[in-house]
Amino acid sequence: MSISFRAACVLLAVSLLWPLPAAAEDLPTFTPPVPATGTDVPYPSGAEGDARVVLELIVEKDGSVSSATAVEGAEPFTQHARQAVLGWRFVPAQRGAVAIVARIRVQIFFDQPAKDRLATAPPPAAPISTVAPPPSLGVPVAPPAAQEPPVEITVSGVRREVGELQLSAEEVREMPGAFGDAFRAVEALPGLTPLVSGIPYFYVRGAPPNNTGYYIDGVKIPLLFHLGLGQGVIHPGLIDRVELFPSAAPARYGGSAGGIIVGQTREPAGAPRGEGSLRLVDAGVLLETPFADGRGSALVAGRYGYPGPILSAVSPDIAIGYWDYQARATWLLTARDTLALFAIGSHDYLASRSSSPDPAARAQLVEQFVSDFHRLDLRYDHATTGGNLRLAVTGGYTSQGAAPTYVTDDSLALRLEFDQRLTASARLRAGAEGQFDKYSMRLATTAPGEPEVPAGAYPPPTNLGAAVHTDVVLRLSPRVELVPGLRGEVFSSSRSNEAPSTGRTETFVPALSPRLSARATITRGVAWLSNLGLSHQYPSLRVGNVPAPLLTVPGFPFGVHRLQTAAQASSGFEFTLPGKLVVATTGFFSHFSGLTDLTAMCFQDEPALVAPAAPPPGMITPPYVCPNNRPVSGRAYGLELLVRAPFSNRLSGWLSYTLSRSTREAHFATRTGGETIATVPSEFDRTHVLNTSISYLLGRGWRAGGRFVFYTGTPYSARDGSWPVPPYNAYRTPAFFRVDVRLEKRWRLGETGSLAFVLEGLNVTMSKEVTGLGLDCNGKETENGGFATTCQQSTAGPLTIPSVGIEAFF
Repeated sequence: MSISFRAACVLLAVSLLWPLPAAAEDLPTFTPPVPATGTDVPYPSGAEGDARVVLELIVEKDGSVSSATAVEGAEPFTQHARQAVLGWRFVPAQRGAVAIVARIRVQIFFDQPAKDRLATAPPPAAPISTVAPPPSLGVPVAPPAAQEPPVEITVSGVRREVGELQLSAEEVREMPGAFGDAFRAVEALPGLTPLVSGIPYFYVRGAPPNNTGYYIDGVKIPLLFHLGLGQGVIHPGLIDRVELFPSAAPARYGGSAGGIIVGQTREPAGAPRGEGSLRLVDAGVLLETPFADGRGSALVAGRYGYPGPILSAVSPDIAIGYWDYQARATWLLTARDTLALFAIGSHDYLASRSSSPDPAARAQLVEQFVSDFHRLDLRYDHATTGGNLRLAVTGGYTSQGAAPTYVTDDSLALRLEFDQRLTASARLRAGAEGQFDKYSMRLATTAPGEPEVPAGAYPPPTNLGAAVHTDVVLRLSPRVELVPGLRGEVFSSSRSNEAPSTGRTETFVPALSPRLSARATITRGVAWLSNLGLSHQYPSLRVGNVPAPLLTVPGFPFGVHRLQTAAQASSGFEFTLPGKLVVATTGFFSHFSGLTDLTAMCFQDEPALVAPAAPPPGMITPPYVCPNNRPVSGRAYGLELLVRAPFSNRLSGWLSYTLSRSTREAHFATRTGGETIATVPSEFDRTHVLNTSISYLLGRGWRAGGRFVFYTGTPYSARDGSWPVPPYNAYRTPAFFRVDVRLEKRWRLGETGSLAFVLEGLNVTMSKEVTGLGLDCNGKETENGGFATTCQQSTAGPLTIPSVGIEAFF
């Protein structure tokens, strides 16, 4: 009697978690995944009897199976089936012409080989079914049994919020000048005004960088980018997508009166995987593997930067270094309950040579920015029918500063998040969170022989904040979606007074932040989107004692004298055109009050964080930095255009353009010792910002691309010596442009691996940027014994980053 076996695969229906039902004409055509390889599973050695196994698979955008979770079945059949299906390949699911991730269920029947059966036991009849691939694939498959019900597949997708701009890791990996980093590619989105070319900190629709909130999987962190070269602080292989909310973010995000940038990590892999890169300026690695038959998953990743030798050849007066790490472990407690531990950390160092005329001082490097942060997040997830519940606790340490001011923060945060489908047309999202921050400050010397300022000169605060938030996603009709939301917050702060006898100062400020967004499909391929909201934030301390652009990176919330508040609104249209081309136009308006910004300067009658040096004879003391910065009001408005063709095309491209104006109520010192207030363009108002890139797949694994970046200059005032004179901010620095290039050759390694040689350059034109801040000033005595100062505009760069390296994926 010959040996025989039979394994039948049936793709079952999976509940559609998202999006909610919509008219068919409103959505791009959906194509389910279909097998591209054989699906027979041999009968396991040593097993007995017949068996049925049900597995839930995650089919990735490249057609590989990244995860196989047992839903039903017994050992050894379950484990044997899991190992087999992880080697299957599919033609991936598609939404329109874009490959997407799909979750499907597979049913596998095992029939015991005939020689092991009793002669009297007739083999049971088991239906054989599979999904037939398109005829063009030429893959032979068995026809379905006549009695088999129709196969039904649904996909659990990621819903895009109204007003959200999203970048997938695959989409930006080939973007010239992004160095394969999804975070760095954010620079190419509209609404972002750069501080300095190559430094990825931005004014987001008029809000300064220290008003931007950064998140990784719900964990708030002080920054998402390494300062020196702008790489993300998370390994690119861990990132699934990056989401930008330029204004009026969903209610679950708060505490930031500006934009929100969110990094979402990939789900734990169901099979071992890894990535590695070695370049002129840094090296990185990521390794991930499941264990315990897929119940657990472990990941480690990190990157170390060594750009010093490269940059010293271009800019010998600058020193830069950075590194980061990530580690994640997950454990499936039950079929619905998961426990995860996530650790991330980052270090940045930027220093430049002193501009002092003293040769001894010039021999030293002055720290322009030093940053360290570490986060440890423990989370518990419970999957409900049609939703999820998450409870998480996060411990953190942060240190940021620039000579002579350094601030540290020991923090503890709790958050509860609930997401539940209520009906076919309504979904509830709610949560609560609390944040405790204990700050400390160190004021160091800036030159040899100077006394160190005691930390008690300005006692740092202890902050305690809490919030509850909720919104409801309502599908009013197949073409109309409305999302009302509300966030209630309390901001509390206390600190010791400088005079011990006066005790402590305590403040408690409540705030309500309503949000509303709407999406309406006008006709096939045309949608109208609009959102508005109110946001609040602690006042921010700008570390450092000079108004240099590099010191405006996300600062610390420092006390509660007056909240920073932003009222934001935007509205626009999105067009889906033939050739997978998407065009979006948006108009926006933002009004800010109590804002911490570069224009907020202290004067002689205000308490100083660092006392100014004694002025020369006959001169009035110029402004210096306030401990909390003087609050100001302002507004921003403009138009944005985004045209994108996915990088999955042979010829692909990207264009974003922002036409905007940002104004502030600014304070200017006068030579007589007073001050004047005027509404002027803000220090980083740029009327035009343009990003355009193109990439072409040459064939045989070669791809080439380039990017062109252009923006107009920033405003500044004419000066009488060191004193600004009206009309204030009436002049502009010259416009700036740069060109980035990328060339790649990729080879396939096995079924899923690849090796690539990458040649990339940022600012290959070696363009220098003129900035109105960071002035080069020289003073000299006049004939009558007075003192006169003249300042010249300074230049940044050329900041150019060459990159030659190899990348490996397996």
